[in-house]
Amino acid sequence: MKRLIEVEIFGQTFTVNSEDDAQYVKQLASYVDQRMRQVAGSAKTAVPLRVAIMAAMSIADESYKASRREAEIEQEAARVSTLLLERLDQSEKPSEKPNGMATSENTENAFDASGHIPSSEGEEKKEPLLP
Repeated sequence: MKRLIEVEIFGQTFTVNSEDDAQYVKQLASYVDQRMRQVAGSAKTAVPLRVAIMAAMSIADESYKASRREAEIEQEAARVSTLLLERLDQSEKPSEKPNGMATSENTENAFDASGHIPSSEGEEKKEPLLP
């Protein structure tokens, strides 16, 4: 439900018709008032229309840069998420280590700590792999 909310910006009282919470609208008005006072303090002119336009440009610049930063952060998050998912997929797939070393999924040619290869029946072959 829309309601009328009175705010003061740069010495002028305005009635705003809004569905937003009155406190929120007053915070926005206070922010605009603050920016206009900053512009007026550093500008050579105190013409309210010029001050309002310069303050609006400053607020628009701030908003645009924040939107760009948000888009960049979203892109970086998507890139990192994709990379993490790819690495997770790779870690879940069985693989063979370089130089023919067996992994837990490939134990056909594995040997025990003494250098013996177990036979397929579970018995060890007695000849060592290395002389």
